Amino acid sequence: MLCTIFFEAPPNLALHPAAAAAALASVGSSIIMSSSITNANIAVLMTAAAVGLFLLLEANRRALEKAVLATLVIPSIKRRRLNSIRAEHRRSRKRRTWSVFRDDLSDRQFRRYFRMSKDVFLNLCRRIEDIVGAHEFKSEEYLDNIISNPHTDPSNNIYFAHERTTGGALSGEVKLAATLRILGGGTYMDMALLYNTSFNHMHKIFGYVVERWLRHPSFYNIDGVAYCSDDTKMRQVALEFARGSQGVINGCIGALDGWVVKIRKPKRSDGVRNAASFYSRKGYFGINVQAIVDKRKRVLFRSIMSRGAEHDSTAFKNSALHKWLLRHWRQIAQKGYYFIGDSAYSLKSFLLTPFDNAMHGTAEDNYNFFHSSSRISVECAFGEMDLRWGIFWKPLQYSLRLNCAIIDVCMRLHNFIVDHRTDSNRMDAIDREVFDDDCRRFFAVNPEFNEGVDGGEDDIRRDEHGNMLRGGRPPTAEKSSSDYGKEWRRLLCEEIARQNLIRPPTNYYRDRNRMFDDY
Repeated sequence: MLCTIFFEAPPNLALHPAAAAAALASVGSSIIMSSSITNANIAVLMTAAAVGLFLLLEANRRALEKAVLATLVIPSIKRRRLNSIRAEHRRSRKRRTWSVFRDDLSDRQFRRYFRMSKDVFLNLCRRIEDIVGAHEFKSEEYLDNIISNPHTDPSNNIYFAHERTTGGALSGEVKLAATLRILGGGTYMDMALLYNTSFNHMHKIFGYVVERWLRHPSFYNIDGVAYCSDDTKMRQVALEFARGSQGVINGCIGALDGWVVKIRKPKRSDGVRNAASFYSRKGYFGINVQAIVDKRKRVLFRSIMSRGAEHDSTAFKNSALHKWLLRHWRQIAQKGYYFIGDSAYSLKSFLLTPFDNAMHGTAEDNYNFFHSSSRISVECAFGEMDLRWGIFWKPLQYSLRLNCAIIDVCMRLHNFIVDHRTDSNRMDAIDREVFDDDCRRFFAVNPEFNEGVDGGEDDIRRDEHGNMLRGGRPPTAEKSSSDYGKEWRRLLCEEIARQNLIRPPTNYYRDRNRMFDDY
C-alpha cells in the first residue's frame, strides 16, 4: 500500500513535503481503522512514520533557509550595494598630519591647547606606545611606513582605503591630542571639525583613549596601599615635608583632603537609586574624591567612590587605604610616619589633625601654623588640576562610570606632568599664566559654574569594615590609634616650643605690598 502511494501520487507531491507527510498520516489512520493489525501493517506504520518525520524536517529546513535568505542575506547584499554607491559619491577629505599641525603652533599655543609642552607630549606618546604597543597606538611614523611599503597591496589594506576616502587614518598622536583637548575644556564638535571626522567617531575615540590607554595599569597607577608598603618612597616624601617645615613636620608622608567634583544628576542607568545622595550642600551634584599628595603635589592615593553628600571623614573611612591603616597602624607608627589632614577628619596615629579653637600665641596655635603650611600642598594640587583640566569647570556630563574614569585619568596625567618638570617654580608660573586666562574667560561667560570645593555633610562613624555605628564606644583599634595620635601631636608641640618656633606675627608679602592698599 505504501508503495502504491508513492508510485500513484501526483507528480507535484514530491515538491510539497508537508503534503506528502499528510498523505502518509492518512494511510496510517486507514490501517489503524481496519479490523486486522498484522506485523506487516505495523512495519508499514513505522516506515510511514519515519518517512513522514523526514519530510516534515525537510519542509522546516526549506522554510528556515527562506527566512534566513529574506532576513539576513538579501538585506546584507542590498546594504553593501548601497554603501558602494555612497562610496563612489563620497566627498574626498583631506586631513592635516599631526606633524604639520604641531609645527603650526607655538610653544605657548600648544601648551594652551593640550595643557602641556611639546616635549612633555612627545614623552607621553612614547610612554603610551611602549605600554599598549606600536600596532595598537599607530603613530604617524607607523602609518607612514605602512603606506610607503612597496610590498603592501593597496587593494587589500584598510589604511589605503582611509587614504582614498577619509584623508588618512587618525594617528595615535591625534587621538591622544584630541583627548587632552577635551579634558582641557574642548568639545567633541570642535575636535571633530578640527580633525575632519564625525562627532560619534570622536566620542568613541575619547572613551577608548581614556579607558584603554590612560587608565592602563602600567600608566601611573595610583595605589595608596602599595605606597604605604614602600619604605623608600615614604622616606623620600617625609624628607621633602621636613625640609619645607624647618624640620618640625618630620615623618609626614602625605597631605590628605577632599575634593567634590561637579557632575550631572546621576540616572538610574548608572545604577543609582537615590540621586539625592550625590547632592552636596553647595548646591550641585558631585563625587567626593579623597586624595593624598606629597610636597611636590604628586597624587599618592585617591578614592573616587564616595557620593557628594558624604563628609570627608566618612569618605576616607570607606576607602581601602583607611581600612588597611587601621589594621597596620602600629607598624606605620613604629616607623615614625603619619599623614596630615584638616579638622574634618578624625585624629588617628596615622592621621594628625590641627587643634580646634587654639588661642593665638599658644603652642597649639604654633603647631597649627606649621601643620597648615605643610597641608597646603594638597589644596594647591586640587587647584592646579581644576585649573589645568577645563573639563572640571562645569559639571561632567557623562555616565557615572566614565566620570570616575575621567577624574582618575586627570590625576594620572597630573602626576606625569609633575614628574617631567625640570624647573618646578618656572613651570608653575607658566602654567598659571596660561591657564588662568582660559579659566577667567570661561567663568566670565558662564558665571553659573563658578562654585568652590565642598567637603560634604556631617560625619558618620563606621567600623573597620565600613558598617555604620549607631552609638556607643568606638572600636578598640580605632580608640587606641586616636590615643596614640593625641600623644604624637603633643610631642610635636613640645618640639616646636623647644626650637622656639612660633607663628609669624605678620605677613611679609602683605606688608611689603601695603603701598597698593591706598589705590
